[in-house]
This record gives sequence, C-alpha cells and structure tokens, in this order.
Amino acid sequence: MLSFLLQVMLLVLAEFRRRIDSGVLRFFIWSAYMLADATAIYVLGHISVTSTTSSPEQELTAFWAPFLLLHLGGQDNITAYTIEDNQLWLRHLQTFTVQVVAAAYVLYGEWSYIVGSRWSLLLPANIIMFAVGVLKYGERVWTLKCAGTISSSSNYRHMDRIPAFAFGISSGSQSHWDQDTEAFLLKAHILLDAPMDLLMGPSAFLNVHYGTSGITGEDLYKVAEMQISLMHDVLYTKAKVMHTWYGLCIHMVSSLGTLAALLLFHLLGKIHKGHYSRVDMTITYILLVGAVVMEITSSLRAMFSSWTCALLDQRAQERNMWHCLYWIVSSLRRLVHAAEWRRYWSGSMGQHNLLQLCARSTTSKCSMIARWMGVEDPWNTMVYLSSIPVPPHIKQLLVEGALKSEGVSDSSPSHIRNSRGRAALENRGLCEGLLAWSIDIELDESIVVWHIVTDLYLCWFKKQAKSSGRQDDTELLDLAKVIEAVEALSNYMMFLLAARPYMLPPPTSRNAYVHVCYSLTSVKCRTPEDVANLVQLSGHELNTRSNIEHNDAATSTSSFADSSRYKKILDKGSQLGAKLIDDKFEGLGTPEILDLISQVWMEMLCYVSYRCSAHSHAKQLSNGGELITVAAFLMEHIRRRTSMP
Repeated sequence: MLSFLLQVMLLVLAEFRRRIDSGVLRFFIWSAYMLADATAIYVLGHISVTSTTSSPEQELTAFWAPFLLLHLGGQDNITAYTIEDNQLWLRHLQTFTVQVVAAAYVLYGEWSYIVGSRWSLLLPANIIMFAVGVLKYGERVWTLKCAGTISSSSNYRHMDRIPAFAFGISSGSQSHWDQDTEAFLLKAHILLDAPMDLLMGPSAFLNVHYGTSGITGEDLYKVAEMQISLMHDVLYTKAKVMHTWYGLCIHMVSSLGTLAALLLFHLLGKIHKGHYSRVDMTITYILLVGAVVMEITSSLRAMFSSWTCALLDQRAQERNMWHCLYWIVSSLRRLVHAAEWRRYWSGSMGQHNLLQLCARSTTSKCSMIARWMGVEDPWNTMVYLSSIPVPPHIKQLLVEGALKSEGVSDSSPSHIRNSRGRAALENRGLCEGLLAWSIDIELDESIVVWHIVTDLYLCWFKKQAKSSGRQDDTELLDLAKVIEAVEALSNYMMFLLAARPYMLPPPTSRNAYVHVCYSLTSVKCRTPEDVANLVQLSGHELNTRSNIEHNDAATSTSSFADSSRYKKILDKGSQLGAKLIDDKFEGLGTPEILDLISQVWMEMLCYVSYRCSAHSHAKQLSNGGELITVAAFLMEHIRRRTSMP
C-alpha cells in the first residue's frame, strides 16, 4: 500500500515540477521517487523470502508481486528525477533483471498450488499482471536508455554547421498556424530538432531541419519557451517512447490487461466468497482499481497530448484521412486550455542582490550564528535567494539582441554570443579605459563589477527621483520598464554566480563573489542604501586620487577588508559606478546609461547561455528550467535560419 501511495504521489506531483521552481516541491517529489523504488524492491524481496510454502494464505501475496513490477515501471510523467538517472540506465537494467526473476520465483512458488486448486481463475490474472509489469518496467528502462545520451561538449560550437537537408514549414502545417496556443505548440514540435541537437547531440535525430524565416522573433521566443517543456518530456518522461508504435502497443496491453485482471479477480471473489480474508481482498481491489485508474489516466494524457497532435499533423500531410482525427484532438485540447491555467516552464528568474545580502547578514542573528559556525556562505546563499516572473521587457531585449546578430558571422567578436558586453560599449565608442577593463576580465569578476555598478547607479537614480519629487514624472514612468529589466538581469546573473555556478562556462568560479561578500560584510551597514552610499563614496575618492586609464592597481582604501586581488574588483566596481553617476559622463544622460547597462547584461546573458554545457541545461529542466536555456534555444533557431541555404 505504501508503494501504491508513492506512485499516486508521483502521478500527481511530477506534473508540476516543470512549471514550479520550488524547493518544497522538489523535496516531496525526490522523496517519493527515491522511496518508490526502494519500497517496491524491499517488499518484492520480502515476499520472495516468505513465500516458501504453498498455501491459500499465500495466493494473494503471490498475486501482489506483479504489482510491484508495475510500480517499478513508474509513472509516465516521471522516469528520471535527475539527468544522471538516465545515464545510469544500465544499473536500472540490472535491477530490472533481478526483480523480474524475483517476481517469477514468487509466482513459481505458488504455481503448483494454484494449478491444482479450484481457484484457477487466479492463474490467468497472475500471468496477465506479470506480463503487464514486465512490459511497463521494461518501457521505463528503455526510456532511460533513449534519454541517456547528452552532449558532453561544454559549448555548441562543434555543431555550427549547415544542415544536410533543409525544408520550410509545410503548407499543411501553415494552415494550422492561427497564432493560438495549439498552433505555437505544433510549431514547437516541428522545430524540436534544434533543442534536441543542442542537448542530445546531432545523432539524436534525423538530419532534417525546418526553416523559420516566416516566424517573427517574438513568436520564436514563445516557441523556445514551449520547447523547454517538450525537452523536459524527452529527458524525464516516457513521452518519446509512448508515441511510437511499440509504446502504443505497451499502453494498449497494459490498459486492457489490468482491466482484464480486475474482472477476473472480481469474478473469483463472487464465485468463492469467504475464501480470502477481507483485508487481503480489500488490498487487492485497491491495487487493481488503482492500476486501472492510473493506466486510463496515463492513456488519456497521452491521447490528448501535444505529442499526439504533432504526430497526427505529420500523418495528415501524408494521408487526408488523418485530418479529421487531428481536428478532433486539437479542438478538445483547445477547450481544455481555455479553462485551465497553463505554463510550460517556471517562467521565473532567480534573484540575488549583493548589497542586500551584505546589509541583512550583518544585522541577522542567524547569519551571525552561521558565521560563528563557519557556514556563513552556504547559509546566506540559501536564505537570501528569491525569484520573480520574467519581466516582459527582458523578453523584448532578448529577442532584439538575438535578431541584431542575424546575418553576423558566428565567429565575429561583435556577435551577441561572443561579445559579452563589448559590442554594447563599442557601439557607443566607450570601449576603453575602465569600461574596457570591466569586460576584458574573467566572467565571474565582470559579473561582480557590473552588479556593483548597476546597484550603485539605480540606488542613486531612485534617491534622486525621490528627493526631487519625480516619482510620477512621465520620463521616470517611461524608464520604469528599463529599470525593472536592468535590476532583474543584474540580480539574475548574480544568482547564477552565487547559487548555480555550474551553469556558467568554465573556468568561472565563485571566488570573486565570496571575497567581495567578505569585504562588504566587514563594514557594518544596516540597509542596502547605506552599503551603496559607502561604496559610492569609496569610488569617488579613488576617482579623485588617480587617473583611471593609467592606474592598473587601484589605490587601497580603509573602508573595506583587504582580500588580495579581489580587492581590485570591488574598487573598480565602485569607481565605475561613481563615474556613471556623473550626468556628464561621455555626454550620456540617464536613459542612455540605463540602456547601456541593459545591453551589457543582455550580451552577458546570451554569452553564458551559448557556453553553458548541454548537461547543465538538461539538468536544470527538471527544476523548472532557466531563462538562459530559453535564450540558447532562441539563438539556435535564429542561427539555423541564418545558415539555411
């Protein structure tokens, strides 16, 4: 019963993890996933040990063994919890062999008694459930094997090639392109070869690609978001196997088989009442009815999934007889989507602000205790994280930035995937001195520098607007979207550096972040504004002492604790922030400076998304996905459009 309950939990909860990035949700799913296999294996082993003698009391115990195989087969909406589970498919194959042998041994122990007894209806029910359990468990192992091929390259440059065959979107598919959810999903399926190639390598699909010349950048962004969910299906569910001829056969056999076993057992109970205990009969009915309900639920989900619609649309291009079935399924899906809340990934971006962290950690008793115990960094990284929905302006910036590089050589330093902020500075004639230094250093150091610069400038700008009474000013309201995007991007890149450094290209590390945190927390400030004022004051002092362009070693200041070469990062960030606060900086006004900062962050985001390893992208899909994965899919679609002959 515990094994069955865990399967119900997985069936219900696993559907939410692609849309919600929640630690609590992950804990419950992880616990159910780990306990499900362990519980089924333990119970099956226990039954095989205790079923050494044939007796009427052991008949139903033996009948339960195939249900444990069925439970080990898992639910269709979760085959793997992490990407490593797919890569360990051989271990699952070994477990599959051992558990099938154990279940067969249990059935063999009761075989002679069942055959010789009058309760022969239990024999076909045993055989049917055993076959169903083997098929479902084998399907799971095969799914893990198919999803176990992840590109080991740290970036995608080895895949920058012109496809062998290139086709535009077929006329039949274009007829369904009605700009609604189903139309976008169909397009996402048609163009799924791009993310499949990125994450699973060029051998994962036929070398046939479809053009995207007739799709706008905004539509491609929506397609990329949907493909986050589709790639989650490929890597963590049975979707790719279910929608094959053998997957269809397995589902038909399992659904009809469990229903037949239920009818046989019900008939057995009606004919021979009182032969089994009421508790054993109740448990068996729960297992049988639960298996039937879960199989029907899984079959209905598969039947009305977007994978089925895409398959039917493909068949409709070959034979007109499929058009009617495609129309029925897609119409039903449209009715369901009209009444339900739907999201294809978490749609959120993590946030981590360095100045807020330093201000709060110096006043928090918990942080002080963590500092005393020597675990201040992991404590602060865990506690001072948050997430927000991706602002619409960031989506607009990402699409515009990706489209600007359309037609630019992939190897060009000005391409958005390579510039890392340099193109934004060069376009304004600012790529020299301290600004150039902030881009040419290591990525982690550059993120810290520009994060400090962004915080200083935004704190100063908000303070100026408040003191001058311009909160309702039309100009300020026009800049609100840009300010929101700049702040969110800055905090997001710091979030990746602090909490998910594995999604940044090597040799990026957290060293710069940790040392700058140490320097800032050495100063007791109660609010982020106080920290910003102190850092800005330090930057003004450094700017007045030396010439930025010729001062490679920043002058030390007693405001912060020294942390070797990382002291230079904090000093340079404070210098550049103080420099940008001057309204006369290179003749740029506030809108131009905010636009400059937003472009620098957007180029950094695209740079990181392009060089993030396929393994890291795939790994994060199980936790709701990341914005940089959406960016990677978007840029790959645009690259392929550019490279089409």
